[in-house]
Amino acid sequence: MPGVQTQLMKINILLVLLLVLGLGGCDYRSARNNFDRQIEVCSVAERNGLLAAAMQACMAALAIAEEQAYAPGLISGLLYRLGRLERQRGRFIEAEALTRRSLAIEEQSGEQGSVASRLIELSLSAAGQDRWQDGAQLLERASPLAGGLIGEERRVAANAFRMFSIRLGMLGHTEQAEHFKVKAQELEEL
Repeated sequence: MPGVQTQLMKINILLVLLLVLGLGGCDYRSARNNFDRQIEVCSVAERNGLLAAAMQACMAALAIAEEQAYAPGLISGLLYRLGRLERQRGRFIEAEALTRRSLAIEEQSGEQGSVASRLIELSLSAAGQDRWQDGAQLLERASPLAGGLIGEERRVAANAFRMFSIRLGMLGHTEQAEHFKVKAQELEEL
């Protein structure tokens, strides 16, 4: 009989484990569904210019992503998006903090295009705080990486280099201003 009891105990343990794993899967699926809904709300709100609603939904998605230990790239993308939204709302200090967190993740992964876009976004947050020299240093770091950007990120980069070129020229930093002007033109060519 001890062999039968041992077998029954193993079966019971296995059933409990399967039940726990099954419930965990439900929690994960539920969290993933909620995450997907929050991302959809964020996107729709952002497209309609409802930045506060977009922020709220993206923050909820970020909380889910961090709680569920989603991939670092996904978390970085949310942080970057939140940073852009905060900058658009004129909340430059908050934007900078979110974008710096995203940059740290991307620097660890070695994704050069993502590093460039984060540096450019940080430069725009610095500009919003009237920290043009800090922003220029960030653009200098982004400059060799920016050629790999495409689409909207490339357009944003070209505009950032152009804006800094004008502002730095006004501040008397003509050499750096000219370098940024050339970089803006390069980014616009393709």
